[in-house]
Amino acid sequence: MFPKNHSFSYSYLLVGIPVGWRGSAGSLLSADAESLAGSSFDSQHVTRIVRTWFGVEASDHLDRGNAHLGLLGKLHGYLMSQGESPQQYPFAYLITAPRFLGYSFNPVSFWYLYSAERQLKAMILEVNNTFDERRLYFLKDTQEEQVSTTHNGSRLHSLTEEPVEDPRLAEPQEGKARFTNKWVKDFHVSPFNSRKGSYALAAYDPFFPYMGGKGNVNNNITLNSSKNHAKLVARVFSTEPSIDPASMTGWTTFRFLLSWWWVGFNTFPRIVKEAGKLFFQRKLHVWYRPEILKDSIGRTETKRESIIEDCFRKFFKSKVEGSILDSPVKYISLGSKRSREEVFFPKTSQAESIHVPVDPKSERSPIEFKVLTPLFYDRIVRYAHIAEFLSSEILQQDDKNRTFWTSEPDTLLHVFAEKQKQNLDLNGTVLKQLDWLDRLRWTLLKTLRYSPQKSTLDHTVAGRQSTTMRSDIRRFALSPLDKFVIENCEPTHAREYRRAVSTLLASAYIAFGITELLDALDWLVRFGLCYLSVQTWRRFFPPRGHPPLDGISFTTTVLYCNGLHLWWLFKSFL
Repeated sequence: MFPKNHSFSYSYLLVGIPVGWRGSAGSLLSADAESLAGSSFDSQHVTRIVRTWFGVEASDHLDRGNAHLGLLGKLHGYLMSQGESPQQYPFAYLITAPRFLGYSFNPVSFWYLYSAERQLKAMILEVNNTFDERRLYFLKDTQEEQVSTTHNGSRLHSLTEEPVEDPRLAEPQEGKARFTNKWVKDFHVSPFNSRKGSYALAAYDPFFPYMGGKGNVNNNITLNSSKNHAKLVARVFSTEPSIDPASMTGWTTFRFLLSWWWVGFNTFPRIVKEAGKLFFQRKLHVWYRPEILKDSIGRTETKRESIIEDCFRKFFKSKVEGSILDSPVKYISLGSKRSREEVFFPKTSQAESIHVPVDPKSERSPIEFKVLTPLFYDRIVRYAHIAEFLSSEILQQDDKNRTFWTSEPDTLLHVFAEKQKQNLDLNGTVLKQLDWLDRLRWTLLKTLRYSPQKSTLDHTVAGRQSTTMRSDIRRFALSPLDKFVIENCEPTHAREYRRAVSTLLASAYIAFGITELLDALDWLVRFGLCYLSVQTWRRFFPPRGHPPLDGISFTTTVLYCNGLHLWWLFKSFL
C-alpha cells in the first residue's frame, strides 16, 4: 500500500540572524564569533562579543571551510558560484538551529534573500543528513507574489497528508505572497526513500511587508515520488512569539535555558527513534546510502584522510605541472581545513599555480577535478596503480559509488598514465634511499596493499553484471603516490602519510575495513594492558613467607607491567 501512514511532531528551537551582523545579543545568542577573532569590521554591523549560550557560526553553514569570511562572505561566494550577483540581494536573513555549548545538529536551515526593495526574491535551503553530508538548493520564487516565514520557538511536523493550519496562526494571510518552488531530488536524506523524486516548498515571509513585520515561521516541504505521488510532508511552524535576546533579563534567560537547552541534543536521538519505528513496525524498505553527486558537499575528512589529501594535492599538482596539457586543471577538494579550490598550470604555461578565482576572460577554461567524498582518499591508496583506480571509477555506469568527478576523463587518465612504465621498479630505486628501518616500514605497507577483488568499483557492461573471476598477477610495488611522498615530502609528513595508509590497509584485514573499529580495538588493548599491569604489580610484593620471584618470573612481571609502553613502542615502529 502507498503510502504508509506515520506522523510525529516535536518541539524545535530556531533563531533568526540578519546576515552581516556579527557580535552578541546579551548572554544568550551570538553570531560569527569565531570570525571576529583578530579581524576588524565596520562597527555599524558589529556589536561587542561576549560568551553566549547559543551561537550561529559560519563554519556550520554553506561550503566547508573559509569560516573567516563570516556568514555574509560565504553567502556572497555561494551566490557567485550560482551565477548570481550578491548586489541583487542586499538583505539576507538566516533561520537555523543554533549551537549550544559548541554542539549543533541541524537538519535544515533557511536563508531568506531580499531585494533592495525589501521583497523576498530567493531562498537557500541548506539540507544536512545524518552522514555529515550537505546539499544547498538555491531557489527563486515561481509565482509573482512571495512569502516565507521563521522564528524562535517552533515545531517540526512530519506526516503523510497536507498539514492543517495551526489555529494559533489564524491571522489572515491575504496580501502575503507565498514563496513556492519545485526542484528535483538529488540528495540522500532518509534511508526509507531513494534519491529519486522531487521537492516542493511553500513558505511565508516572516518580515512582510518590506521587512517591517514580525510574522511566524510556516514552511512546508513536500516530497513527491518519481511518479509524482506525495510521500511525505514536513512542516516547521512557530508556536510561540519571537523573543529578542538583547532585551532578556537574567531571570528570563535562566528560564529560557531550562526550557530549550536540551532540544539540540535530542534532535539526532529523535531521528533514530522514528527510523526505528519505520523499520521495525512499518517494515519499510531500506535504501543504502549512495555517494553524493557533484553538486552536493561531502562529509568532513577524518584526520587520516586529511593527511592523505594534503599529499595527494601536492602529487596532483606535480603531475599537472609536468604534463603537456593545453589547459590548466582546477582541483576542488572538500576544503574543510585548507583552500577548497586551487588551479594548477601545466609546464606549457609560464604561470605558476594560483588560488581561485580564475580570470573568467581567459581563453583556456580549466579542466575540473572534484573530490566528492573523503572516501576517495581511502580508495586511491589501496591501489598500486593510480590510473587503474581512476579508470575503474570513470568506466562504471552507476554514479552511486563514484568518489570524484572530472569534466574531461580521458585527459585526466592521460596525466596519470604517462610515464607509468617508470613506476614499475620503484622498490629498487626509491627504497634504497631510505635507512633499513624506514625501508622495512614501507615494505610492510607494500605488503598490506592488495588488489580489490570485488568492490563497489565493479561495473556492468551492456546492462549485465560481470561474473568473470580475476586475479592480479602483477607485483605490488609502491604506488606513484608513495614514491612522490618519499622523494618530495618532509620526513615527518612522509611518516604521517605512511602510518595513515598502513592503518587503512590493515583495517581491511582485522577490522572489516572500518578504521573506527580498528581504533576501538586499540583502546580495548590499552585497557586490557592497563588491567594486566595493575594485577601483575602485586607480584613484586609477595605475602610474608612466600619465596621471592625468580629471574624468569621477575622478567615476565616487568614485561606485563610495561605492556602499555611496549604497545606504544610497537605502534611507533609502524
